[in-house]
Amino acid sequence: MSQSLPTSPPSQPPAHPDSTGLMVPAATPGDWFTRTRELALTLTGWPSVTGTPGEQQFPLQLRNLLRSWPAFQSEPERVWTAPAGTSANLYALVRGQQPDTVILSGHFDTVGTDAYGPHAPHAFTPHALRDALLRHLDRPDLSGPERQARQDLLSGEFLPGRGLLDMKAGLAAGLAVLERYAALAPADRPVNLLLIASPDEEQRSRGARQAAADLPALTRQRGLRVRLGINLDATNDAGDGRDGQAVYLGTTGKVPVTALILGRATHASYPFDGTSAALIAAELVSRIETNPDLTDTAHAEHSPPPACLELRDSRAGYDVTTPAHVWCAFNVLTYRRSAAEVTAQILHEARGAARTALTRQAQHAARWDGTSRAAPEATVLSFAELRTQAERQVGEARVQALLSAPDRTDDPLAESRERTLALAQAAGLSGPAVIVGLGAVHYPATHVDADLGRQVTDTLKTFTEQTGVPVRVRHHFQGISDMSFLGHRPSEADRAATRDLTPTPGDQPDRADTLSFPTVNAGPWGRDYHQQFERIHQPYSFGTLPELVWRLALMPALVTPQEPGRPD
Repeated sequence: MSQSLPTSPPSQPPAHPDSTGLMVPAATPGDWFTRTRELALTLTGWPSVTGTPGEQQFPLQLRNLLRSWPAFQSEPERVWTAPAGTSANLYALVRGQQPDTVILSGHFDTVGTDAYGPHAPHAFTPHALRDALLRHLDRPDLSGPERQARQDLLSGEFLPGRGLLDMKAGLAAGLAVLERYAALAPADRPVNLLLIASPDEEQRSRGARQAAADLPALTRQRGLRVRLGINLDATNDAGDGRDGQAVYLGTTGKVPVTALILGRATHASYPFDGTSAALIAAELVSRIETNPDLTDTAHAEHSPPPACLELRDSRAGYDVTTPAHVWCAFNVLTYRRSAAEVTAQILHEARGAARTALTRQAQHAARWDGTSRAAPEATVLSFAELRTQAERQVGEARVQALLSAPDRTDDPLAESRERTLALAQAAGLSGPAVIVGLGAVHYPATHVDADLGRQVTDTLKTFTEQTGVPVRVRHHFQGISDMSFLGHRPSEADRAATRDLTPTPGDQPDRADTLSFPTVNAGPWGRDYHQQFERIHQPYSFGTLPELVWRLALMPALVTPQEPGRPD
């Protein structure tokens, strides 16, 4: 098992500079454990499944908790909420001596509890859930993952709970750092710490996107200059922790590519009288699904290959007519490539898929009845090209009305499918045709510059030497994260291309004047998040992580004296 820091009762020691000039707690890092675990269990006990009343209530509960702390009792205005989607972002600010500011960020929404089955009533009470799961696992016919889960839970090092790993323990580490920093004398606080807790990361990142939109005005009003963001999201590690104990210099991007394939429907007894949308879709999926040629490369690492997220036809009930259209959605992960570059790749694959499928259908027809048939040509368009074609047919106002209609569901793929189909009909487009677009929010890939990367590497080297806990630098956080929005300002060309490819207005790029600052990820690790046996590694997550976040937030390069910040 991984090395971890010792545990001991919490304390609020004064700070002192170490040999590098870094401001560090005077006590041992193990002083973090009990307080961080207490905060994590409190947050986990507040259910906040995405889209539920619990998610709406959570920021108010957290605001009340923080305002009860001594640091905020006399200045409750330093803790506030601001609307974000159907919930709110929570902000908490501890003032330093300079305008330089470090943001600690994390989301508080969680996935649901259906995976727990009969144990769902214990999902938000980790110790009761652990006991229930161990009773469930006390049998001889365990699968491999179940055996590992039982071993982990019996060891005492792991604790289950919905959202404890993803990602309330990360928020708890940020809160523990904030609390201890606030306990320092004002003269010992060189930078401002601003904690942002956001909703809706699990669906459309409305919280982080709203925070990114709000930060320009917020920082101007409060005299802040953001130098660094530290996201606190969790990592999955099925091994001994060496992969999970890491600071990430960037995050993987997600390009949610979709393809609407239009065929020509026909009675199933006369298949060659029509054009098979299903055959084109099958060829397209076979070209894209897990294709290593469609991966991205950066820093000597390869992104995971694409995966098909959705494949469905147009029929609402049973009959013997072939489907008029088929809809595909793919998850394409990136390290460098833009949404426009990925879309261009998929358009290329779509042209090849349509050509191959239509040629095959013509060949099958010839083998069946001996009659030679020419394969039809397919029209292959981007969503932006489809929109232009529709505007020529029905006018810009009509197209805008079709695209700006209110969402009927909270499923971005469903909304994109309906809008793309409506635009194809407005454009008078008939099959065979393929329209490629973006069916949900595009998460840009991010990475810090080389100078900051070296500073983080040096900080982790010193950290490992002083604590004995190995923490490595990794380039790309593998999960989809709010790092794509907090601190990342896309170029105007990227914003325009992404906007033109996205049917749903709520998923299009946000305002252009967002702040630009580097963001890294330092969070807890555990196993099986979102699943029945989601569990966190306690020694690292409660003992090591907050000390690590403390040191990253106060790296020497961030605490050099600047001009004094003005008060709120």
